[in-house]
Amino acid sequence: MADGIRVRDPVHNFIELTEEEVKLLATPLLQRLRRIRQLALACLVYPGAIHTRFDHTLGVCNVAGMVAKGLRLNSHESRLVRLAALLHDLGHGPFSHVSEHVLDRYANRDSLPAGQKKEKIHEVITGHLIGHDQAIIHLLGKCVCDQIARLLSRGHGQPVLRSIISGPLDADKQDYLLRDSYFCGVQYGVFDLHQLHRSFTLIGPEDEKELAIGPDGVRALEQFVLAKYYLTTNVYRHRVRLITDQMIIRAIVLGIEEDNLEELRAIYAFENSDEFFNRYVLWDDGRLTQGFDAAAKPGTLCGALFARLQRRELLKQVYHERLQDLPDPKIREKLLGIGKPGNDALRKRIEEAIASVLTANLGRDVDRRFVILHGFNVQSVRTESRNDEASIMIAATPNPRPFEDYSALFQSIKEGYADGSVDVYAPVAWETRADRRKIRDSLRDLIRAKIEAITKDALEQEEPEKKNDQR
Repeated sequence: MADGIRVRDPVHNFIELTEEEVKLLATPLLQRLRRIRQLALACLVYPGAIHTRFDHTLGVCNVAGMVAKGLRLNSHESRLVRLAALLHDLGHGPFSHVSEHVLDRYANRDSLPAGQKKEKIHEVITGHLIGHDQAIIHLLGKCVCDQIARLLSRGHGQPVLRSIISGPLDADKQDYLLRDSYFCGVQYGVFDLHQLHRSFTLIGPEDEKELAIGPDGVRALEQFVLAKYYLTTNVYRHRVRLITDQMIIRAIVLGIEEDNLEELRAIYAFENSDEFFNRYVLWDDGRLTQGFDAAAKPGTLCGALFARLQRRELLKQVYHERLQDLPDPKIREKLLGIGKPGNDALRKRIEEAIASVLTANLGRDVDRRFVILHGFNVQSVRTESRNDEASIMIAATPNPRPFEDYSALFQSIKEGYADGSVDVYAPVAWETRADRRKIRDSLRDLIRAKIEAITKDALEQEEPEKKNDQR
């Protein structure tokens, strides 16, 4: 590390970087990550949550290096996973994960190569940037850039290399749990990082080694998985966090579809062209907010919502219902996916009806375009342990076993349990908590009746169409 540097980090203390890594961090694409916050506008409820994708990238590199060292990977493999950790978030748009929903909505997937049509758009963008950015290629070489791009997509060499960067135990999760907890000022995501690392081992044939946990690390792994679950339920699904995310998404959608802002559409309407990629990387949190707020785009719906976000004049949660309290399973399923583009017409009908209810009962006009119906889910902690990925394997004797079947604690948790909810956010105001409770109580049954009736009607209309399709 003679030619590298040591960076002071609030989570990992000192992070050691090689000279090559320091130069990589100095490239424009990496520096852009300083201007993209890790948790979007979570700082409006957790004031300390102003950390960025750049901070997180440093942490992931450090954790990936620790794992590689503990597993005794060779120097080339260690170099690849550390570089991949630094580059893994290049494709994030403004406000991080919030942009993913808009990218998926407007992407021209027909422009993607056959093998990438089902990949997340921000991951496609990441792979392209790694393989085509001249500053990165000049520094690392085209061959290494291609290896890193493959590692982040289909995998390179041993599966363990990809699992360190992207998998149920990856360095990404390990850092963001600790980092987000630290900057939000909570303890929900804290776990014993070093004990977890001491338990890491490899299983499988020599050329297909995979990351696993030794039997003596099960308690540390339980703590890690529970930390992820609790941080999800208490921070990532916090009411204000959900409202600000949905306000950003609605501002962008209204700007594209109602204000007809072609400059905004051009940011998110993915197409596999140099023009798109060159334009995309010019945008970050600040530029998007200031470029499309009420001052920059007067008279626009997009501008009005961005202006409200800047003033912290947030929409209010006027309705909240656990989906399991709705009796019809078909309605529950429909509401859970209400944010998908295929449900736009239904969502609009419900939001218009709720706006009418609010207008009639609150004595002031409520614009239906600023009424947001949002369905979301928190999977069971057993399901969360996989996170849409393969199960974490325990290196048990005589054969490895999935963690959720090995852990006595997780065996006792129902696989099918999920805590889904449906919310309504609207441009209303109240002075006190007592006022909030009074208003919400008065609206609850009225809003629920509208949601159930309109959704039931839509489902009944869909039935003949499905039968015709089956024929």
